[in-house]
Amino acid sequence: MYLIHRISKRIRRYLLRDCLEDLTMDQRRMMWPAPRPLAPLHIRNCKILVDRDVMLELMPKGGICIEIGILHCQFSKKLWSVTKPKKMHLVDIESNAIEIARRVFQEEISSGIVEVHHGDSADVISKMPDMYFDWVYVDGDHSYQGVTRDLTALHPKLKHDGFIALNDYTFFGPSDFIKYGVVEAVNEFCVEHDFEMLYYALQGRGYNDVCLRKIKSVVTTKVA
Repeated sequence: MYLIHRISKRIRRYLLRDCLEDLTMDQRRMMWPAPRPLAPLHIRNCKILVDRDVMLELMPKGGICIEIGILHCQFSKKLWSVTKPKKMHLVDIESNAIEIARRVFQEEISSGIVEVHHGDSADVISKMPDMYFDWVYVDGDHSYQGVTRDLTALHPKLKHDGFIALNDYTFFGPSDFIKYGVVEAVNEFCVEHDFEMLYYALQGRGYNDVCLRKIKSVVTTKVA
């Protein structure tokens, strides 16, 4: 099933490439409207970081965290070693990723420090306690609908001073030639729920990471 999914994804990518090349610039702009803009208060405290490894160093230590989308667990291992969480949840919809996680974190799973969840991320998150996570890392479904579902599910599960980190804050992927919906979903979430972008971590091909936090004080100016 996983192999079929990968093959069909490649076929869709090549079909999309041919389709996009046949469209004019104006047609592509109409197909993908600009994301909802952020206001100055959403970026006033934002710091640019050289990469997501530096951002990881700034995440809460010894807390409760969740990683959505674990693939081969390479970043999961960094997350574990750097932040030393007292509880870590790993979520993926692909069975092979879950099998890898169970091998990599066999000892931590046995001790109850790490829990592995196989299934749809939004469904898994919805079963977690409210105000539970100190921070989360989202690297799952990168479509607008997928990211929005994850953010909507995570919002009540995050502590008031918690962090939401997301991978691939990009409009279009130059390597995989896929339209991403992370920018649209993140900007919309920040505007509607009063979150600010705290960190913007660079990636060489533009697959950047961002970290969000609830705005501590929203200054309102009355018009005389």
